[in-house]
Amino acid sequence: MPRRARVIVTTYERLHLLRLALRGWARQTVSDFALTVADDGSGPDTTAFVAAFARTAPFPVDHVWWENRGFRRAGILNESVRRSQGEPLLVFTDGDCVPPARFLERHLAAHAPRSFAVGGAVKLDRATSEGLREADVDAGRVEAIRPLGERFDLWRKGWKSRVGVALHLPRRPKVVGLNIGVDRRLFEEVNGYDEAFVGYGLEDSDLRDRVMATRPRPTVRVLYGRNDTVHLWHPPAATAGQKVNLSYYQSARPVRCARGLA
Repeated sequence: MPRRARVIVTTYERLHLLRLALRGWARQTVSDFALTVADDGSGPDTTAFVAAFARTAPFPVDHVWWENRGFRRAGILNESVRRSQGEPLLVFTDGDCVPPARFLERHLAAHAPRSFAVGGAVKLDRATSEGLREADVDAGRVEAIRPLGERFDLWRKGWKSRVGVALHLPRRPKVVGLNIGVDRRLFEEVNGYDEAFVGYGLEDSDLRDRVMATRPRPTVRVLYGRNDTVHLWHPPAATAGQKVNLSYYQSARPVRCARGLA
């Protein structure tokens, strides 16, 4: 029988951060979920670590890996869903994010048929991130770090998203790939992520746009400021900020993408 949720954690060659992130998943208040590490081509050290973690984790852990042929995040996410076991809730996050202990509990509480939940992240600076140890995750000290500026930013994003959804504004709610919960049937309805997005950026915005274009309109849960993960600092990827997908994103895209889950 499928578990209640499938958590999909993306990673690529940031093992020191993935170690902290997975310890956060090991201390969730609910254990009725399965976790997939969606690996866009990391080396053997990541494979060995995930295998060792899986042997002691209190939930099933899968490692979905493929060869590194550039940034193919949309594809590895779809592949992870294809290999999952029919869990009704899909939670997408990143391997540089430490979830608070009640993170999945709150996503499960927000889940409903054809629901789409979005949240944010408390972004840690370099000094704070580099000072963290596994014991800080285990003791819950990481999730207690909430600088005032970050709290205000999350409140602002949540307010804009709730107002935007109520007014049916385009590009609302705001979405970031490190904190998305989506009903599996709704994800399948739009054919998952669009694998035409190759290279950095906009695949999550595209998913949001197509989900919001379905009819009847999905149930939207805005979790900014209410259920945020903790984003660990790292140098930006070499491709960050490049707008390689912008022209495609601005084109007329079908609700059900052609190159997707199925």
